[in-house]
Amino acid sequence: MSNKNSPDAAGQTLDIGAIIHSSAGIICLLMGALMYFYAWALPVFSALMILSAVSAIAISWRSDAWVPGHWLAMLPVAGIAIGYFLADWGYTLAYICLWIAFVHFVVRGVQAMRAS
Repeated sequence: MSNKNSPDAAGQTLDIGAIIHSSAGIICLLMGALMYFYAWALPVFSALMILSAVSAIAISWRSDAWVPGHWLAMLPVAGIAIGYFLADWGYTLAYICLWIAFVHFVVRGVQAMRAS
């Protein structure tokens, strides 16, 4: 009998939600840059940002891991809402916040690797 909470079992499972979230986030970095040059990239960027936010909420809910950083990670989606409903600068806000989140997760990943 295997224990799902053991490190070996956790390392062998594939979390589809995390793959969707990280893939959408990485593609958003590219689409965010392209949205300044191509009109078609803006709706793609916006849709992927919303997909990334929904998957983040699902992951947090499923793993019961609500921390203040998760709420700050929703700032890019707030930027999308500002861009869609109020002003175009909201999309730039979303893109800047996405880069901040990306750098944060890379730094945290490096810290976790050094700690182990």
